[in-house]
Amino acid sequence: MKKVNACITWILILLFYSHLLVMSYSLATGWYDYNICKTLARATGVVISIHAILSIIVVLFMHDGVKIGYYAKRNTKTIIQRATAIIILIFVHLHVKAFRFIVQGTHLSTADKIFILVTEFIFFGANFLHLSVSFSKSLITMGLLRSDEKEKLINKIVLAINVVLMCVATISLTLFIIKWK
Repeated sequence: MKKVNACITWILILLFYSHLLVMSYSLATGWYDYNICKTLARATGVVISIHAILSIIVVLFMHDGVKIGYYAKRNTKTIIQRATAIIILIFVHLHVKAFRFIVQGTHLSTADKIFILVTEFIFFGANFLHLSVSFSKSLITMGLLRSDEKEKLINKIVLAINVVLMCVATISLTLFIIKWK
């Protein structure tokens, strides 16, 4: 089950990055293709749901191959992974709602705009942090990564990519919200 979830993770990463780049471009340029944007968003949502269900099954029912209570003692990465997963699940509804307002061109007050920015930044940060601490774990699960040195290198590369993409997403959204009338 963990290996299936690792494969689902790679599909999710591809969809996540695609969705992020298309939407960032849309927000930055004003270009919007409903079919492309919605197809990527819906596909990402479906794969997130599958990943979340499989993760819950592995962690709660299969105990992720370890004893209950082990995670509290294990390491910071696992705690961050679990906490960001919960934040993502809580904030995904607000994310969908925010972009529904954007697509519909809804008039929002300054307070509404600030609320959207704050909740989106939390959502973006949780996604990028979750991916940053989880990617190397998926490689380990699949048996593709066996060296601590390579794991550290992969973690640094993934974190660097995610920092750049987080900046792209937050700048695009911020500029769009500032211009939004």
